[in-house]
Amino acid sequence: MRPDGLRRAFGSIAVGAVVVLVVLGGLYALGAAHPPRRPAVTTDRLGPTGGQSVDEYIAAASAGTARATGTRWALVSPRAPLDDDTAWSLIAGTGPSRVAFHVTVDAVATPTTFEPLTRDRGSLQTARDLAVDDVERTVGPDAVGRDRQIATLVRSRLTAGCACVVALVVRGDADRLRAIAGDRRVRAVEVLPADAGGRFTVGALLPEQSDRVGPLSDTAPVPAG
Repeated sequence: MRPDGLRRAFGSIAVGAVVVLVVLGGLYALGAAHPPRRPAVTTDRLGPTGGQSVDEYIAAASAGTARATGTRWALVSPRAPLDDDTAWSLIAGTGPSRVAFHVTVDAVATPTTFEPLTRDRGSLQTARDLAVDDVERTVGPDAVGRDRQIATLVRSRLTAGCACVVALVVRGDADRLRAIAGDRRVRAVEVLPADAGGRFTVGALLPEQSDRVGPLSDTAPVPAG
């Protein structure tokens, strides 16, 4: 892949959305082995949209969580990237669905990948391994220069077990979700409407996004590791 094409691909992963296809009970059919005949049409979304004010998103998410009842799908956004153990303990008492990994480097646009989770703690390590594979697949074998440097950095840190969890999609009781929202490590919890099904789009609120949601700065040298 050409460098300019890869940069666009990295950008789309970082600020784009994915469709979550969920079979209740913790089993997931995620497309690669059994692609749908036609793309799903969905208007439900978790996460901010491009250009949205971060403060407005957090305020709206907080208000929605405060008045939620019953069992809801929710996006948990931490204040800072979490290690796997902390992330898993944070969402205890909910049904995990997806996790987003992002290697945060000042002024370096690294990708964000969403991977499936189940109720099994081991699924978090599997998700991390899938994130590495996704980055390598995006780069392609012929990437050079900055694109290769970024991919190598991300792979190295994810493989080393970095604190790189930046979002979690869960399904849980409204009271439990409010308890998570009140945790000092959490920046926001956004819930979907009560009638939302298991098919919706998700975008991450990255810890380094403090003003408006948009492409990350990519002006600094890429660290060696």
